[in-house]
Amino acid sequence: MSINTVLERITTARLTELARTIVAIPSVTNSEGAMSNFTADFLAQHGYRITRLPVADSGDTIVAEIGQGERSFMLNYHLDTFDVFAGWHTDPFTPTMIGNRMYGLGTHDMKGGAACVLAIAEQIAPFANQLHGRLLITATSDEENWSRGAHAIINGGFLKGCIGNLVPEPANAGTLTVGQRGRHVFHIRFFGKTVHAAFGGGVNAAADAARVVAALEEPGVVDLGWNNEFQLAGTLNVIGVHSGGTMILVPEVADVWIDRHILPGETMDHAMQQIRAVIERTCRHSTWALTVDERPTPAPGPYVVPKNHPLVKTMHAALAQEYNMQIMHVLGRSVADTSHFAFHGHVPTLICGPQGGNTCETNEWLDVDSLLPTARAMARATWQMLAGNSNA
Repeated sequence: MSINTVLERITTARLTELARTIVAIPSVTNSEGAMSNFTADFLAQHGYRITRLPVADSGDTIVAEIGQGERSFMLNYHLDTFDVFAGWHTDPFTPTMIGNRMYGLGTHDMKGGAACVLAIAEQIAPFANQLHGRLLITATSDEENWSRGAHAIINGGFLKGCIGNLVPEPANAGTLTVGQRGRHVFHIRFFGKTVHAAFGGGVNAAADAARVVAALEEPGVVDLGWNNEFQLAGTLNVIGVHSGGTMILVPEVADVWIDRHILPGETMDHAMQQIRAVIERTCRHSTWALTVDERPTPAPGPYVVPKNHPLVKTMHAALAQEYNMQIMHVLGRSVADTSHFAFHGHVPTLICGPQGGNTCETNEWLDVDSLLPTARAMARATWQMLAGNSNA
């Protein structure tokens, strides 16, 4: 069999049907149970061996396998979406077609991509005996929060022997995301000395926090780096400040939280030292402590898959064949489960998804015309990586 048999059976009509079905299944983060059940039942019906990984206060993460052997190749999507924001013009859980756009919650991030994965899984299943290894279909819960589902897969040993991972997160036509920046959240706590606000003395922790925040917001104070290949810098943003209140007291404690996105090649320790240097120069009177914000999973570090890696070359060629255009390699600005699979799971991971708009906002939409080239390109690359088919 050639890959053409699989490609012929993946159609826009089937992809649209799958997208409609799963958009109509509510799966807001920590309420993904119905989507977990649908995914497990769908894949089991097509002969996949199913493992359910419980994630506390969330839906199960699903691992489905077909084929045999020590090596594997993974297609992944996440089950959850953001919650419904005010301002929708249509029912967010009723997929609505307007032209070539499907409106609905999670259509672009990432139920359109999920439809692509399920269509590929459906059509490759009858030919599983021709695979030189196992095809993994994974569907993670808690992606929009802590990526606990991704770490359930990593910690469960399911990625042993995994040679690559394709994830149809939102993307633009003609682009292949070959890596992502990393993200760390830092917490600064300032310790002052409280006194009655009507009198002098004391140490105002809020005032010192304000000085440091103002310094961090000045352009150029922190070297954010620059990646010339991808024309992208890092970022630093103060995302939280809290101190005092209405009591007639000088605040003795102040808290500041900082979002720092770092480039491949940079480390959390380096980013922390940069912030430490600003505090040391700016804080006047308070004592302080700088820590990494607590989270239940490790923070997602930066990564990039080299352009000469077989997965990059294979997916690049597959996209070029489907889109008939020059393919641009890009670096993802933020993080996702992909970051965890690549950085902590040590699996080469690429993003190549359908197009859309208003992503994670009201009136989110999916370009249904982009489903077919996305699914076909992913199917070509999957078959070539796992089955070694020279006709791909």
